[in-house]
This record gives sequence, C-alpha cells and structure tokens, in this order.
Amino acid sequence: MTGAATSAGASGVEGAAELVARRRVVACVGPGGVGKTTLAAALALGAARRGRRALVVTVDPARRLADALGLPALDDQPRRVPVSGAAGALWALMLDSRRTYDALVARLAPNADTRARIHANPIYQRISRALAGSVEYAAMLKVFELQSRADLDLVVVDTPPSAHALDFLDAPARLLRLLDSPALQWLVNPALRAGRLGWRWFRRGGQQVLRALERVTGLAFLEDLSEFLLAFEGMSGGFRQRARAVQQLLFGPDCAFVLASGPGELAAAQARDFLARLEERGAHPQGVVLNRLRTLPGPGGLAEAAEGAKSADAARAALRDAFAARFGAEFPADEAAAASLRLWRNAAEAAAQDAAAAAPLLADAERLGAFARRIPEFAADVHDLAGLAIVEQHLFADRESQNRHAGGGAGNGAGGASGGREAGQPG
Repeated sequence: MTGAATSAGASGVEGAAELVARRRVVACVGPGGVGKTTLAAALALGAARRGRRALVVTVDPARRLADALGLPALDDQPRRVPVSGAAGALWALMLDSRRTYDALVARLAPNADTRARIHANPIYQRISRALAGSVEYAAMLKVFELQSRADLDLVVVDTPPSAHALDFLDAPARLLRLLDSPALQWLVNPALRAGRLGWRWFRRGGQQVLRALERVTGLAFLEDLSEFLLAFEGMSGGFRQRARAVQQLLFGPDCAFVLASGPGELAAAQARDFLARLEERGAHPQGVVLNRLRTLPGPGGLAEAAEGAKSADAARAALRDAFAARFGAEFPADEAAAASLRLWRNAAEAAAQDAAAAAPLLADAERLGAFARRIPEFAADVHDLAGLAIVEQHLFADRESQNRHAGGGAGNGAGGASGGREAGQPG
C-alpha cells in the first residue's frame, strides 16, 4: 500500500488525515440529506492528495457528484478522477446492486446452467432489485470486493439512504439469520423433493401452509420459489461465508465510521440517535462532521467599519459613514446601515442556535475520542473539483485551525463578505 500511516497526534485523537492513512474502509454514515455523498468524495479526494490510491463508492444516481468530480457519468466500474498534483490517485464508482448480486452468483454458481437459471428466476430478480435491505447488502458486498484489491489502498463508501439508516450494518447478520432460519429450511427440503420427484407430487403433499400460500400468491409464485431454491442448493454455504466476511470487515480494525449531521436541533438529535444505535452494535465512529452550519462571516470590507463599536447606535453610525464614503452622498446610507445590522443580528442568532444544537454532538465526539469538524453553510452546491477541494480543506483541517476559523467562511477560505471565492456546499 502507498502512503505511510501517521500517528494520531499528541491529543490521541485520530484526525481525518490519520484515518485515511491507517484504514482500508471509511464509511460515511448518518441520516439522509446531510451531505454524505459529497463528504465521502471529499474524504477520498483528501486521501488521494496525501498519497493514497482511493476510491469513493456512491449509491446516489444524481449527476451532481459526477459533475463535481469532472466525470461525464458514473457506473459500476471504477472511473479515474483527474486530480492534478495528487501524490496518490482517485477513482469513483456508483453502485449497481443487481450487477453486484449477479457477480456473486457467477462466482458461487457451480456451472453456467445454474447461473442462467438463477438470473432468470423472478424470485432472484425481486431479491436483487427491491427486497428490503438488498441495496445495503449489495453495497457492503461491493466494498468487500474492492477493499481486497491490491491496486487500492482505501475505499470510502457513501452509505445508502434508507428508512432504517443502519440497514447496511445489519444486512450481513440478517442474511445469515435468513439462511439459517427454520422457515427457509422448511421450504428448501420439500422444494428439493419436488424438484426430484415432480412439482405435481409436491402440490399433493397437502400441507395447509402451502395451500394458503398458493391461494395468496398463485401457483406461479410457488413454482418460481421452488425453482430458485433448487438452483440455490449448494450455494448457500458461499453466501454464508461471504456474509460473515463482510460482517467481520465492518466491525473490524480496518473499517472506520464518520458520522455526518446537518444543522439545527432536529438534525443533531437524529445524529445522536444514530450514534446511540451505532454504539449498540459495537461500532464507534472515529469522526463527527457537522455540515452546513450557519456561521458569521469573518471580518472584511464594510464589516470592519462597525468592529469595536461600543453600542448599536455607534455601529450604525460607523456603517452609515462607511456606506456614504463608498457610494456617495446620494446613497441611502442610514437605511442601508440599519438593514445591515438587522441581517447581522439575524445571522448571529442563527449561528448561535446551530452552535448550541451542535454542542451535545461535539461532546459525544470528545467522549468517544473522535475528531470533530464543522463545515459552514456555503453559497452554492458543489459543481466542480475546486468546490470539492474546499470541503476537503475543512475535513482535513487540524483542531487548532478549526477552532480559529469556526466563526465563519470568509476567514477559512470558504467565501463570504470579504470577497472570497463562492464555495460549493456538500449536497
């Protein structure tokens, strides 16, 4: 592997740079709509800049990530991302759950005829496309496959959005429970007998449950199920082995979790609930990212005119004089000064609310020994690599820099009142 691992620093907290240097898999987790996709891409970009051969796996079919990475499109094959001056390399891939399952079947099926029968079976098509948890398990299968490749140092995964945000963690164990369940064994045994002795004989078995199933689903469903189970015979051991390996990867030392949260009390509460459920499963995040926090812009331009004012009246007078000096006597300087102060007060109140809501989550990060990063709300979405690089700068900033610039975007290169570049927002 390329890229030397670095120490966690004097504080003992493993920062983003140490994380991408020491782990094989980094999973961005959290509720939906908090910017996990772009945060994952920014982590992978930072890894590539620091000498790692990194790949980001996304489940988001939207074009915005491909655009931000400078790619015409993304599919289920790794696409090289052009990153100038990077010591390592960066690729991106969009999950296709059906192809992931097809590849696993092709690997485990004893022959081409069995593979073709499974691929054509309606039960298999349902499982691989729409069964609850199938996308989550496919994502973990793909990550397991990719992290074992010798030409990659790091896989960063944007975890799937779902009604149950931890389905991706539970998917391997759920598959193992299904394969070992008495209900499945009850179905497999008579299905195998039916395959050997004839489906019509199987229907005459007279079991009440089967008759009930036939009334509800129709004979075609039972025939499809029997055919699927017959084709699946001999492959369940391979599925069990892969599910256990995926489970060991997720909860082993090579995998790290970064928890993302949005702004405000509701988002912070959802993130803390997510964190509690993550801990229940024995998975402790190594990083917490607070995204889209509303912050005050740093000093610059007209804002400096009111700096150090002893009262609101003095600040208004200072702003009025500054407006008049810049725009002339005909400009409504007093009204502009009053409006500016109102906007400033509103922004300060919003920033204070977000900071208060984030405080318990930041305390959780400190308790767990996880690094914490705050990314301010920017003016626009990420639409190119330059915007993604700004997100990367925030993620990989050291603690001292984060604390120094937590007050606003202008002071940390994220744009703002001082005339900085309009930055992209993780989306």
